[in-house]
Amino acid sequence: MLNSHYRSDHYAERRHGEYAVVIYLPRDLDATIAKLREKYDPDYNLISSHITLVFPFESQMPIDELTALIKSEIDLVSPITLQLGSIGDFYPHAPVIHWSVDPSEELTALYYRLYARLDLPLVFKDWVPHVTVAKEISQHRVMLVKDAIASYLSRERFEVEAIDLIAPLPERRWVSVRTFPLT
Repeated sequence: MLNSHYRSDHYAERRHGEYAVVIYLPRDLDATIAKLREKYDPDYNLISSHITLVFPFESQMPIDELTALIKSEIDLVSPITLQLGSIGDFYPHAPVIHWSVDPSEELTALYYRLYARLDLPLVFKDWVPHVTVAKEISQHRVMLVKDAIASYLSRERFEVEAIDLIAPLPERRWVSVRTFPLT
């Protein structure tokens, strides 16, 4: 499992490329769902458990400029407490089973502000924050897998300590290139 605090110096001088903005789950919660993700998510070893704020995007902007834009929005955020709750899915539109994040006005506002500030089209107008637990499950097995997952996951509350700008390494593992602590 990829350490959420791993930072690749390879990207320190990077001038353009693919990025995303995420909130990594605390280590204890990541450990809670690691075995489930290993079993049901083909991407489990490419990135630690997370909530995506800005889905993968391309940028030609220098990393320092991109970082400054993101930091200016994150600096406006007070500490956020998130509640993970029920098990949901996006079937039939997308083959994803997820651990739902209870509604958070602060988180939703940050999602919209980051897209606006980065001048990116919204990926989802009605964004549903979540942690992916399973993907590519056939539609006839969705309920079976959701039932199996639900018995392992309870309601969990955590304080968001940081937000990360991440980028893929050549083998497609995503690593943090900048961490923005919430103070």
